[in-house]
Amino acid sequence: MESNYIPDQDLEGVGISRLANLILNECSAMELECKKESISPPSMLAGTSTAFWSEEASNINASRAKALALLEKLTTLLQGPHEFLHEFVASNWDHGALYAFLQSGALEYMTSSGGSASLSSLSNISGIPQDKLLRILALLRCRNIVHEPEAGIFTLTATSEELVRDDDFRAWVEFQ
Repeated sequence: MESNYIPDQDLEGVGISRLANLILNECSAMELECKKESISPPSMLAGTSTAFWSEEASNINASRAKALALLEKLTTLLQGPHEFLHEFVASNWDHGALYAFLQSGALEYMTSSGGSASLSSLSNISGIPQDKLLRILALLRCRNIVHEPEAGIFTLTATSEELVRDDDFRAWVEFQ
């Protein structure tokens, strides 16, 4: 898979359009590799399973790493210093929300309820008041850890299913 990647030191001063084109090139290369190797495209929907994220997809992994690095540079450029710093600090709130969610028993309840639960039932199970739990779940929704298909109803995503599927990985995430 041929790439038009530019080394990091050569990206200083590169404009928005050039970064966007480099990202598009990497995404196109990944898409072609997926078609060539009959790999399902990624999706965050519950039940998703794809080799796209596996270690065996080395060509895709290399291109994905390049695209993510370029995207980070583009995001920072678009945000500017003030918003970049705000996002950098706000990630601690997201981590706190995830930790509270994982410790509350809400994930297990959602799993045992077929992957979906109401805000009120999650509040009852977790012991977290609804107004506070709603703020926690809103942060997690923004990060694709839960989905809210209708007001007050929360479902699992591919990300939360990963936490259910792999206890060792979940323990590592909680430790972080």
